[in-house]
Amino acid sequence: MWKPFRQLLSKVDYASTSDVLVHAGDFLAKGPHHHSMAILNYMTINNITGVRGNHDQQVVEWRGWINWVSSSKEGLDWLKRTEHHWKVLHGNHPADSRGLDDDLDDFVQSQKDKAPSKDRRWWKLIPAGWKFLSGQYRIAREMSEEQYEYLLQLPTALYVPSAHAFVVHAGILPSDPNYPYYDASRQPLAHIPDVFPSITEKDRLCRGSKFRCTNQLRQAQEMSILTDVPQNRRPWVLMNMRGVKNGKVFRQYRGVFWAKLWNRDMKRCVGYNGELASLDSDDEESEGKPKAHNLPCYPSTVVYGHSASRGLSIKRWTMGLDSGCVYGRKMTALVMGGSRSKHTLEGDGDSPPFLGVDDVDEAGSSSEDDEEDDAEYDFVDGFDDHADDSEDSSSHRPASADTLLKKRKKKKEDGDIVPFGGHHRATIVSVKCH
Repeated sequence: MWKPFRQLLSKVDYASTSDVLVHAGDFLAKGPHHHSMAILNYMTINNITGVRGNHDQQVVEWRGWINWVSSSKEGLDWLKRTEHHWKVLHGNHPADSRGLDDDLDDFVQSQKDKAPSKDRRWWKLIPAGWKFLSGQYRIAREMSEEQYEYLLQLPTALYVPSAHAFVVHAGILPSDPNYPYYDASRQPLAHIPDVFPSITEKDRLCRGSKFRCTNQLRQAQEMSILTDVPQNRRPWVLMNMRGVKNGKVFRQYRGVFWAKLWNRDMKRCVGYNGELASLDSDDEESEGKPKAHNLPCYPSTVVYGHSASRGLSIKRWTMGLDSGCVYGRKMTALVMGGSRSKHTLEGDGDSPPFLGVDDVDEAGSSSEDDEEDDAEYDFVDGFDDHADDSEDSSSHRPASADTLLKKRKKKKEDGDIVPFGGHHRATIVSVKCH
């Protein structure tokens, strides 16, 4: 991870004095331990902007737990003894190194079984589902206070007003899936926000600049996606979500992939005066599906990581960047602005280039978005994070080779320029991971 990360920064000619580097989370515990520590050190020293991923969150939680247990001398002594016993057996290798998972489970169980009464209370304080002595634990144990503070201050979502874009690790919902997307009383994109204190103020602002008036309304509406959609107020959702089924959010690929919901609603945005209605006609009614309701909004873009098994997934309004550098595939950046793409952010020509980085593989087709989203559920379930509980494994059967070839026949490549937002372009830049 550390080597391809440096190669990628070099390939895009990254300059910390003029460029903005934004990561999409989960840069920890994705490779050798010393790589994680090197990247964490780089991010901390340079105070790189980014969002917190679910693996980063595990490191934060472990550090909080370690600090709590270590506040007691007995607890600290117990930690040191247990860590020493593990090192005697396995040296300095992290407990989640390849081939050591089973050893770790056996070790933990044996330590519990033979623990003296004074130590049993500490074993009981490990939360259910947490993997003691794992890679996340080791990072949490070794990182400095400054590095811990860096992880703590990472938000779960970033909003970039000038690009009308969000950056999250896993995903974000455009509306509350428990209610119709066109419910104006509940859904932020179903009504024009009321942001002006008076009619006089609205007339004054809008008469002076129609763009400024629309932009103010648009930014308020986009912010309300974060504040008024209840699921988006839950950090767990932004760091873990993949599927949505029957109004519930899942970290597995169950129901509909959240990005399909996002792209679907963005296609329904027709502007505040219906000016976008003719740009993207909807054929749902002719296909025998319920008639789509237009929404008084403008489309916005989401950049995310998390879903490594899907590969680089470039849709019209969602940019999925994570496809497994840790598995030996690729790491990719999405570059806006600068000499490489020669595009700047709308209305903000003096802004520095926007650079997003996460683990990425080859690109998926952007011309068959809906069909591809449906098809991919047949073969990606159970591959991400080593932790996708296969509750519905019987309903997720591998697609045939012909189906995969059909859905994957168009690939984005290093150097391709893709649409970003309403008027921008971004360049895909990738390096191989070995």
